[in-house]
Amino acid sequence: MTGTDLHEPHFALHVEDLTVAYRHAPVLWDIDLDVPPGVMCAVVGPNGAGKSTLLKAALGLVPPVAGHVRFFGLPYAKARQRVGYVPQRSTVDWDFPATALDVVLMGLYGRLGWFRRPGKAERAQALAALEAVAMADFAARPIADLSGGQQQRVFIARALVQQADLYILDEPMAGVDAVTEAAIVALLKGLRDSGRTVIVVHHDLQTVQRYFDWLVMLNIRVIAQGPVSEVYTPENLRRAFGGRVALIGGEA
Repeated sequence: MTGTDLHEPHFALHVEDLTVAYRHAPVLWDIDLDVPPGVMCAVVGPNGAGKSTLLKAALGLVPPVAGHVRFFGLPYAKARQRVGYVPQRSTVDWDFPATALDVVLMGLYGRLGWFRRPGKAERAQALAALEAVAMADFAARPIADLSGGQQQRVFIARALVQQADLYILDEPMAGVDAVTEAAIVALLKGLRDSGRTVIVVHHDLQTVQRYFDWLVMLNIRVIAQGPVSEVYTPENLRRAFGGRVALIGGEA
């Protein structure tokens, strides 16, 4: 690796001039974004704002029209081992024949390669990740037989087993019960407190201040970004969402 490989290495995620379009219609426009290491960051915005597209473009899952993305100063291809990703549950085919343990073990393939079978050490790591999300008792259960909240926990365990420095989760609290949401938030805060960076697409404005310390407001463009205490304001909420938006302790 040469010094020229690095660009903005002091940010966990650096996005510069990113534009993404579907059928010539911009979904993201000229995005500049910096997320420092060691924060728990929410990405919020109205439906159609491009929140999921931002994550997918950063991870190379959708092609940008322009711009570039760096993780810890490196392109995703060179930083892949440092990034764990949990997609939206609704985008996953839950009918594939695999147990919860099988799904978590898939998180190790980037380290093992697809042709090396997981051994006892890898199974122990996967079981420990399932234990961390209170799903160890379901290790042998087919993933299709689990509830939505249980499936979400398994996919978080798959990301945990990667022992990443940055975790990116696309609406992990969507469609889960209050107990599961509380468990997910506690787990993510624990990752943040251990020095990891957590980026979450989040849909509930009422819990932003309670759950997160860094905030990105998005509506095709970045409306505002920074510490929650500075960004979560009536003016920024109006710019991002339009109209009247309920705020904790008042109205926008």
